[in-house]
Amino acid sequence: MMVIILWNVIIAAGLVSWALVAYRIWFSFPDRTADDVVDFLLPVDVETAESLLDPAAESSLRFHLTRDEFRLLQRKRMHLYLALVRKMAHNAAVLIDWANREAEAADPRTLHKAHELQSAAAEVRLYALAALMKLRFWQLVRLGSWSVLPAPRLCELREAAGVNAMESYGRLKTTASFLFQVRSHRRFEELLQSL
Repeated sequence: MMVIILWNVIIAAGLVSWALVAYRIWFSFPDRTADDVVDFLLPVDVETAESLLDPAAESSLRFHLTRDEFRLLQRKRMHLYLALVRKMAHNAAVLIDWANREAEAADPRTLHKAHELQSAAAEVRLYALAALMKLRFWQLVRLGSWSVLPAPRLCELREAAGVNAMESYGRLKTTASFLFQVRSHRRFEELLQSL
């Protein structure tokens, strides 16, 4: 009986994996160019993200607000940060697509910068995955509503999966701008505003 269940789980996992790969192939963006990048990026308010992750600001809020007021505000802050992390993950995915295309270039400078961008974008995606999982868990179990447990500390998400959020996103922006400069692209200012 256990062998049958195990085989069913293996077959189901294989089918789900196949479906995800097929989805990615069929619905992925075809050969993203530098022109495509700027139009698909979502602006991330880095200053807002920094303020949400600031431990001193969070401690001040905990101290100055009642417990219920802080719980309500913290839930709103978590939702705002969730939106920012989604934008970071989206931008990293767009830049990975572009870096993959640029990595096919014969120019060694372009190839080097494309590999750097792939690495920086993968780091942001790793952070985003870990942070999103934690935020979703907090929302799922509504830790902020249970009076027995303290409200979640958003500042704990400054680092997730060994990646510092703001440092890695800053590195992503810098690396993308360097690759844009190497490609001497005319929409450089738009890129900086879109990230």
